[in-house]
Amino acid sequence: MNKILLNLQYWGGDRDAAMRVARFIADLEPSHSEAADILFSARFDCTHDEAAIKYVSRKFNVHTFINKHRRAEGWPFSCNELAIGSVDYVYTMNEANKLPRYKAILLLEGDSCPLTSDWIDTLHAEWDRLHEKGANMIGAMIPPGPPETGGKHINGGSCVMSGDPEYLHWFARKIGGCRPTAGWDWLLAPLFQNKGWAACPGMRSYWRAPSMPREFFDRIRKEGAFFVHGVKDDSIQTHVRAVLQNPG
Repeated sequence: MNKILLNLQYWGGDRDAAMRVARFIADLEPSHSEAADILFSARFDCTHDEAAIKYVSRKFNVHTFINKHRRAEGWPFSCNELAIGSVDYVYTMNEANKLPRYKAILLLEGDSCPLTSDWIDTLHAEWDRLHEKGANMIGAMIPPGPPETGGKHINGGSCVMSGDPEYLHWFARKIGGCRPTAGWDWLLAPLFQNKGWAACPGMRSYWRAPSMPREFFDRIRKEGAFFVHGVKDDSIQTHVRAVLQNPG
């Protein structure tokens, strides 16, 4: 399949923020998307927001998953288990022919947000360009990171990985987890590097940024940014809506 799966992951503490992002993503689409589907992934102790899912389903094919077999709590362990459990779910459903096979999977969270209305098309183009060069993971390449990777890692909230079954099996089953005291994206960075990764300049991550000023938003858009992780409020959504209403 030539689609990308948008995998939105959340727990009870950030479910509302994730649903605002989901609705915003749906609002950006002019019609039902032929370029992406959405998978809503909830932590084991979290329910789905059915109203938000219904809203999003007007623009996307929607799938849902609750990570009941990995019952971790706390940061970063529950984040690790939700991410790996979600990828395991995609792989399992692929093998059972109960979920389409996607060329790539974008992992995103409640503090992730697109900056442009054509961001999915841009994501496709960037994935195709970098995957052609050997990357099986792309995204916001940021410090810190393990020494083996030059002190960098690809942030897990702005990360695109291959949907190839062998790659999903390697991540979800052969690796299958990591220690609970470090984020999976940081801890496993050398393994991802060895499998082929690349920085995607249009994807940015800003660690626990409270907000994004309009001047900063305008600057990074001019630099080609189309997707950001880490901003904790709805300022990006506000800026994007303002640009769409007054494009001049």
